[in-house]
Amino acid sequence: MLKRNFILLSLVGLVLVISTTFEEENTDVEVLPNNENLDLSIVFENLDANIALTSEEYIVVNLWATWCTPCIEEVGYLQKLNELDEFVVVGLLVDDSETNAIEFIKEHNLTYENILSEEKVESFITQFFWSGLPTTLLLNKDFVVINTFNGPITDEMIIDYVN
Repeated sequence: MLKRNFILLSLVGLVLVISTTFEEENTDVEVLPNNENLDLSIVFENLDANIALTSEEYIVVNLWATWCTPCIEEVGYLQKLNELDEFVVVGLLVDDSETNAIEFIKEHNLTYENILSEEKVESFITQFFWSGLPTTLLLNKDFVVINTFNGPITDEMIIDYVN
């Protein structure tokens, strides 16, 4: 009986020590930079994006690839944003082939600007923090970052953010 109580008490103590250790490890939450107030006007010029802005528009820059499932799911939302007067969407193809991208753009009837040149995209995406695909930057008309959305977005998320 004494042996059984000792074993039971030892197991309870072991569980407490392990759970305390795991709680301490999980309390650190990594906060990702949001690139806020980063001026991308000079590097944006190097993209040769064919966009004309009015004074009330926002630029939505979306990093995507044809093999990225969340990217595929959000293209309809990006198209909706581009059709609104206050948004201009520019897609940047990352880690994918131009051939795949052209086929994808045709298949999904995308009318917003997409930059497919690996060289141009890489020179742009090295200027800010991003953590994977999809990543979306919201810029003001002066090409200054307002916010970075890491992960999939919807048109409502962007509209709610600017309102």
